[in-house]
Amino acid sequence: MTPNTRLPFFIALIFLAATLLLYYLDRLQADRTALELPYALWSGIIMVGLCFTVLAVIHRGCRQYSQLLEKNRAHLAETTLTLLNTQASLEETVERRTFELAVVNGSLHREIAERIQAETESRELQKRFEIILDSAGEGIFGIDTKGNVTFINKTASRLLGWHRQDLIGKSHHDLVHHSRNDGSKYPITDCPIYMAYKDGAIHCSADETFWTKSGKSFPVEYTSTPILENDILTGAVVVFKDISESNKLKRQLELIVNSAGEGIFGLDIEGKVTFCNKAASIMLGWDPAELIGKSLHALSHHTHADGRHYPEDECPIYMACKDGTVHYKSDDFFWTRSGESFPVEYTSTPIREHNQLTGAVVVFRDLSTFT
Repeated sequence: MTPNTRLPFFIALIFLAATLLLYYLDRLQADRTALELPYALWSGIIMVGLCFTVLAVIHRGCRQYSQLLEKNRAHLAETTLTLLNTQASLEETVERRTFELAVVNGSLHREIAERIQAETESRELQKRFEIILDSAGEGIFGIDTKGNVTFINKTASRLLGWHRQDLIGKSHHDLVHHSRNDGSKYPITDCPIYMAYKDGAIHCSADETFWTKSGKSFPVEYTSTPILENDILTGAVVVFKDISESNKLKRQLELIVNSAGEGIFGLDIEGKVTFCNKAASIMLGWDPAELIGKSLHALSHHTHADGRHYPEDECPIYMACKDGTVHYKSDDFFWTRSGESFPVEYTSTPIREHNQLTGAVVVFRDLSTFT
């Protein structure tokens, strides 16, 4: 039973008891000998008792309600204090969180601004990089570790006849390096370009063929250089150039040199033969391929006319490779492959590349034909 219904219940119970008592006295009134006092007096006594009883019950109820009210007030005060503390703590938390969010928001804005700036700088750097690549006279393209093209400059696109978007992401070997000079299939495992992004070494070639989109071929020389990022091999950069014109010029020079009546050959800095014309080959009795890479002095200038040994460091031809001056001799001898000698006159002219002595060119003629 709740406190709100307990007090009315007790009062109703008291009134019910008083009503039953009056009813009982009313029944006894018929027998006047049973009542010592008059009925009206009994009724008054009962009503006074009823009044005091009701007042006592009400007083007790009010006191209980007062205690309950005080208890509720204390609880309310405690709850209010707790609520105020909670509100203060919540406000402090909200304020702290707001400040933290403001700091994070500021950091986020700075990071976004820095990222936008970095992306802008990256785009500008990439644009400058593309301009530099497109300004290069050689063809340049990059490949990943799968052999697929990652970038290509304008010269490479023009030489190969492919649009950039058609090459990006495609296998360079399948599109431009699939066949050899003679048209036979070129296995990718034999390709120096392929090897650069597999073994991490620089590979060069001066006599290979690239194929255009239209199916035509052209001779190239190229260098394939591996790309390393944090010591990890990520691909290669290939720089190549079309050597059609230089090959044509080389053939013309060969025709001119081979048409000359004098013997002509080139030497490197060590005195080894680098090229030889037809006249020199005929006079010396050696095939050009047998002379290339061999010491001219050891093969054809090793002995004086009287049979004495001819030291190489006394040879005017060899000296041109060392002192960088032109040497001429009109009374010397060369020896053929068969061991026969013939008188010659020759001029040994040094070769310089970028002010660096790299060898000599020797022009000679057989004097025996003039006797």
